[in-house]
Amino acid sequence: MNLRLFFLLFLLLQLPVYGTLMWITFDTHPLLFYCTEAMLVVDVAACLFFYRKVVVPVETLSNGMDLLKAQDWNVALRPLGQPEVDSLVDVFNKMMERMHSQRLSLQEQRHFLMLLVAEAPVGVIVKGFGGNERMVNPAAKDILDRYPDMATRLDTVPDGSESTFRLDDSHLFRCVRRHFIDDGVRCCFYLIENVAPMVAAAERTAYVKLIRLMAHEVNNSVAAMSTALGALESDDPDGLLDACRRRALALSDFIGRFAELVKTPEPRLIKVNSTAMVRSCAAFLESLCTQSGVEFCIRANDGATVDADPAQIEQVLVNVVKNACESTGRGGRVEITVEGATITVTDNGPGISPEKAEQMASPFFTDKPSGQGIGLTFVREVLTRHGCNFSLATSADDGLTRFRFTFG
Repeated sequence: MNLRLFFLLFLLLQLPVYGTLMWITFDTHPLLFYCTEAMLVVDVAACLFFYRKVVVPVETLSNGMDLLKAQDWNVALRPLGQPEVDSLVDVFNKMMERMHSQRLSLQEQRHFLMLLVAEAPVGVIVKGFGGNERMVNPAAKDILDRYPDMATRLDTVPDGSESTFRLDDSHLFRCVRRHFIDDGVRCCFYLIENVAPMVAAAERTAYVKLIRLMAHEVNNSVAAMSTALGALESDDPDGLLDACRRRALALSDFIGRFAELVKTPEPRLIKVNSTAMVRSCAAFLESLCTQSGVEFCIRANDGATVDADPAQIEQVLVNVVKNACESTGRGGRVEITVEGATITVTDNGPGISPEKAEQMASPFFTDKPSGQGIGLTFVREVLTRHGCNFSLATSADDGLTRFRFTFG
């Protein structure tokens, strides 16, 4: 029963008793009547005093408990003028103020973290009980939309560790899995980052230093050797010295091609139609195939307007078509397809394994006995600077090998 209601009921039950006594003693015992009347006044005063000293403080504290249950931290209790109760009210108000401050701070931190996760270039996925997705930020959603099998690969990452997945030649994903406890439930989260640009930058820094050192040492040595051999040419009836001189110049030319790789200029981007860009170099690409006895054709729609450096993209196509001709051999077929902003070079050669395809754009990697391993490295360099997504793979369905790149 409510304390205030109990107090009022107690007070009302006393009134009939006093009324009855006063009615009985009114005529027969005047002194007793006045005493009863005085006792009624004292009793009412005592009840009011009790109400202010006990009932009001208890109700005030009870209201405070209700506020705690409702988690309403924006209110405070009013002091009652009673030292014992006011000390409790003061502690309660300070506690409410601290709770309000902490809750506000947590809300601000949560809002900041949500904004940070939403704008982060790294994919963030949070999974709760049973593997249900609780949060997927825009970067992770973009990755999952582009690579649907990424969700399956994430499940293979052990908790507390990280794995690396290469889904195409322009995307190498580093996936980190960790866990946390939320309301007693074990949850896990994944961080997905495309580290291909960082790996490519590290590789470029390494091979630029190596090539420059090699070119410097070889060119200095070849220059001195060529000068000395040229001076002795008159004393070379068998032509041996001339052959050595030509071989030294060939070595200088060989290392020079590596040096050109590190001098690739930044692309001068202009608005250009993808179909028109491919058709502008079709005659030269066809001549490359004809010399190798390979059939060549182009299938292109209206294309799309892209930001590109036509000269550099032409050189990319030359390298890719040349590699395709060498792969197919005489009697093979090379086809270039343009679909919007996507350009695909397809050949019917013997194909390449997925393991080898991952290494094709690595510096100095080649599977040709006389190859230098710089063609596809140059291709990767140019396409990366254009912001293209690119891939090289042999289809298991039709056995055709496709090099595909799409402008961003």
